[in-house]
Amino acid sequence: MHWYVIHTKPKQEFRAAQNLEQQGYTIFLPIIQVQKLHKNTLQFTQEPLFARYLFIQLDQVNSNWFPIRSTRGVHQIVRFGIHTEPVMVHPQLIEELKHWIIEKTPKTLFSPGESVYVREGPFKGLQASFQKLLDEPSGDSRALIMIDILGKTQDLKIPTQHIKALA
Repeated sequence: MHWYVIHTKPKQEFRAAQNLEQQGYTIFLPIIQVQKLHKNTLQFTQEPLFARYLFIQLDQVNSNWFPIRSTRGVHQIVRFGIHTEPVMVHPQLIEELKHWIIEKTPKTLFSPGESVYVREGPFKGLQASFQKLLDEPSGDSRALIMIDILGKTQDLKIPTQHIKALA
């Protein structure tokens, strides 16, 4: 048995993985938790580590390869060139990815000390330093930022959706 790479249709990694598993294939879809702003609240969501890719374990001789391409969510098995064999992935890479994902902490929207840009409100257009997320009783997500105003650093609480990370 060897690991191969499946290229999925856009945003259909979970659908492809589920449909392939229902057909009896062994699948590995590395996922991570990412913090995102949704309707003014911060939520953790699961996203594929590699957008549009997942791994499948197949036997080159005994596995039935034909249903894979017609599975919902699957685009194709990754190959290099037109008439070549599918790309095999070293099993050590799969094991390392599995261990890495177990140890990985969720990715937060902002990190303390990160430079952010204020995109709304009276301080629009200014650069600030993100300090921390605040838990508000109202359920709205607010951020504590440090901003330089007239040569003096001030702490401000602003809605999280009003800031954006600098690229």
